[in-house]
Amino acid sequence: MVVTIFGGLIPLLGALLLWRGSLTAMLLFVMATTLMGGSAAFVLTALGNSSVPPANVALLFLMLRCLAPGREPHHGFWPAADANRWLALFVLYGALGAVILPRIFAGAIDLTPLRPIPGHGLTYAVPLRFSNQNLTVAVYLTGTLAAAICGTMAMGRPHAWRAVARAAAAIGTVHAVLGLASVVLAGPLRPVFAFFRNGFYAQLSHTLGGVERMTGIFPEAAVYAAYGLVWMIFLIELWLRRVEPRLTGPAALLLSLTLLLSSSSTAYVGFAAYGGLLGLRLLFGGGAIRGDRVVLIGLLGLVAVAGGMALVVAEPRLAARLGGILSLLTVDKLDSGSGIQRAFWARQGFDAFAASYGLGVGVGSFRSSSLLTAILGSVGVIGTLAFLLALWRVFMAGRRSTWVEVADKRAATGAAASWALIVSLAPASVAAPSPDPGLLWGLLSGLALGLRWLPDVAMQQKPGQKSGVRHETVMPLRHGQPEPVQ
Repeated sequence: MVVTIFGGLIPLLGALLLWRGSLTAMLLFVMATTLMGGSAAFVLTALGNSSVPPANVALLFLMLRCLAPGREPHHGFWPAADANRWLALFVLYGALGAVILPRIFAGAIDLTPLRPIPGHGLTYAVPLRFSNQNLTVAVYLTGTLAAAICGTMAMGRPHAWRAVARAAAAIGTVHAVLGLASVVLAGPLRPVFAFFRNGFYAQLSHTLGGVERMTGIFPEAAVYAAYGLVWMIFLIELWLRRVEPRLTGPAALLLSLTLLLSSSSTAYVGFAAYGGLLGLRLLFGGGAIRGDRVVLIGLLGLVAVAGGMALVVAEPRLAARLGGILSLLTVDKLDSGSGIQRAFWARQGFDAFAASYGLGVGVGSFRSSSLLTAILGSVGVIGTLAFLLALWRVFMAGRRSTWVEVADKRAATGAAASWALIVSLAPASVAAPSPDPGLLWGLLSGLALGLRWLPDVAMQQKPGQKSGVRHETVMPLRHGQPEPVQ
């Protein structure tokens, strides 16, 4: 095992917060470390040089903080675990299947490994077998579940929703600034970005049509965009619901503009999916979005259209160049070598599902380019059904706060998290290499359940009792219970 500089710094900060910090501060610490998507705290040489990201190390300290006895009110472990029961089933089946299923179906099908060997053809594949990648993905899946349970527990603290909203604005702003700097100041700041991008990943820095692609401190443009989309949607939904709007609104605008300039097809898929859903909510939501928000969104849209028309008139050659880049990233991508390769990887999920008779071949057994087919081929019918049920529980379609602005900012923040993690599946469905939705996805899932499925712990205490987990009685709110409108 190789310990990097972050492998020393992150545990030091985690230990300090464990000693002196609050549960909310520890949660925000984990959220902040997710920005370091191209970094490694440890490199596990025994597992094929697998990198352990700083966020996963910080998560260990959050788990300790949640389980440690103390006077801080938060949801207990068992209510939080029960709220995440379907995600737990998905992860448990995936972790066990990672060890068992590749051995059962060894040699039954040829698949591209999760970490493909460079220099081979577009459709390179080897016979299915158990590998270190099965264990690696199983560990990451377990981390996703741990993040969800810890996020649920932490949201029992009074006013935790406000701290999360403010932290989201800060993280979104930092991510946007780092992305812009990686393009505008690519030369002078290259050593700085290289310092943070020390993970054992394919650290890609390249140009498209002569334009430097936006990566920030992430391994590649697609990963940068996918991460930014989650925060962008979360921030927009917070702003629509008037949760800390002076912070979330400007951060959402800056991050949206940055992702528009990111030259990433992942970002454009996310924009299309979210824009379509917003349009449906405006048309059929019956006042789902308040009038002043609709006016502001419309004005921003008109400004964008006017700016595009002005660019075409003033700089036709630049407009043609940008149009060519956009075409290359969208309609022409399926015919490119990358598009053919990604289509082949996505089809492997269906092939693995059929070859395993619906049981799956185990997480980490093959590389996909779609979260949906990766889940289907890796964990089969049982895991796929559990994941869909987990999504249904998190989204809470029967809750009023899911669709309209409500007075309860706690519920509003939970609804914003629900929309962010649901819409983030759109780009993941055309880009994710494995069935793990990720630690950030798990955190948002936990936040959504902790804020809307379980009530505020302070509201559950009996008169005269001190705040504390030992005395709390936490019962789930009735699904579909109406919430007051502001």
